This record gives sequence, C-alpha cells and structure tokens, in this order.
Amino acid sequence: MDAHDDRHPGLEDAIAGAAAADVLLVALDFDGTLAPFTDDPADSRALPEAQGALEDLLALDRTYVAVISGRPMRFLRSVVDPEGRMLLSGSHGAELHLDALGDAAADTELELSPAQQELLAKATALVEGQVRRYPGSKLELKPTGAAFHTRTMDDPSLCARAEEEMIEAFGRLDGLKITPGQYVVESSVHSATKGEGITAFMQATGADVTLFAGDDVTDENAMRELGPADVGIKVGGGETTAGHRVASPAHLATVLARLADERRRAGESGRSGG
Repeated sequence: MDAHDDRHPGLEDAIAGAAAADVLLVALDFDGTLAPFTDDPADSRALPEAQGALEDLLALDRTYVAVISGRPMRFLRSVVDPEGRMLLSGSHGAELHLDALGDAAADTELELSPAQQELLAKATALVEGQVRRYPGSKLELKPTGAAFHTRTMDDPSLCARAEEEMIEAFGRLDGLKITPGQYVVESSVHSATKGEGITAFMQATGADVTLFAGDDVTDENAMRELGPADVGIKVGGGETTAGHRVASPAHLATVLARLADERRRAGESGRSGG
C-alpha cells in the first residue's frame, strides 16, 4: 500500500478484515481528513482521489459511508453530499441526517433554547472582538457555536497566544463547551460530540465493522466508541487512541481506494462462490 503505516504495520490486515465484513460502516471526518485545510473553510473540498473512493464504496452492497464533522449540516448536504447518499453528522454530533437509510429514517432537529441563543450571541461577540485584535484571524458561525480560526493570521507567531486568550475568554461563559483544535478554538452551546454521532450511525446501520478516520482532537470522542473489531485511523500527528495512523489526507485517500477495491473483490468472490 502506498500509504503504508510505519508505526502500525497491521493497517493492511485491518483493511482486509474491514473489506470482508458483512455490513461495513466507513465514517470519516471532513477537514484535514478527506479534505486538506484551506484558508477559507468555505473553499474546502474532498480530494478527488478520496471522493472517487467514496463513490466506489457507496456503490457496494451492505456498505454505508458517513461524514462526521464539526461543519454545519447545510454545508455537508450542499457541498459534501449533494446527492443525499451518505449518513451525515454535523455540528459535532448535534445534527444528524439519516436519509441514506431509507424512508423510515428521521433527522434530528436542532433547536436552541432562549438561554442557548443568548449564550451563542455572547460567544460570537467574544470571537468578533478577538478577530479585531488579531488581523487575518476569522470568525466562523455555526448553528450551535462560534469558532475562532488563526490559520490565516497576518502574524503566525501570535497564533498560539491568540488561541490561549480565546480559550480563556470562552471559559468565562458558563455552560459553553470549548474545543481547541488545529489553528482553531471552537465553542458550542450544545453538549453533543462526534462520539454520539458515530454511535448513532453504528446502531442505525447494524455495522459489523466500522472504520473511522479523523485528524483532530474532536475526533477522539468518536475513536473511543470503536470496538475491538473496528478500525480507527489517525490522519497526521498528535496523540490518539486510534490503532493506526497515516500521514495526510492524500495517504488516507489511498487507503480508502484500497478498501473499496478489496471489498468489491470480496463481494464478487462471495457471489461466484455461492
């Protein structure tokens, strides 16, 4: 495999095992996993190789593809899955879209209480103030929170300080969930996590094996929900509970293509053997 894993040489065996599962769930983070980071989050798109692998997986029997992201559902449905063939979890598990399971599936409705709306307004104001103090930084508004992005700051040497100040400011708001990431500090008035999103998908699909890949600290909540038969893949550096690691979204795309190819061949072998 081109994207071989020096630290976890068992990745090829894990992919082979996942490919042979009766029901397979392939769940993936978006930014930094399927898509490289961009200066403007609105410009982010999955790598063509990764998109092709997802298309191949979606065409296979008893195979589900899910995207579990901090992105709002409107972005996931319009950009990531405009054809409505994937399971989607947005806003770090607060929004679920299950149409790919059929007519009986239902979405979760995201509604904020008046207190949550007030808290969100306060968090947004804090980020707006921080953006004014640090040129080039950005505010990203989400249905349940406000994120402070530092990747595009005019002075990159100030990123860490700006993020620490943002964490401290968020910390003064009671009831606000704070999630630091890579060049971002996210806030949320909702307590949902990506772990809740992947658990919902695992239960809804009845998956025998789940493969999950993610790059950020927020993805660890999903990693911790995986069982012994499942496959967790960390994309990039940083601490992780995942059993395997690849270097970049490009390497993950290779892994996904390999998975799709092996699962297709396993299905053909099963039919010919029947």
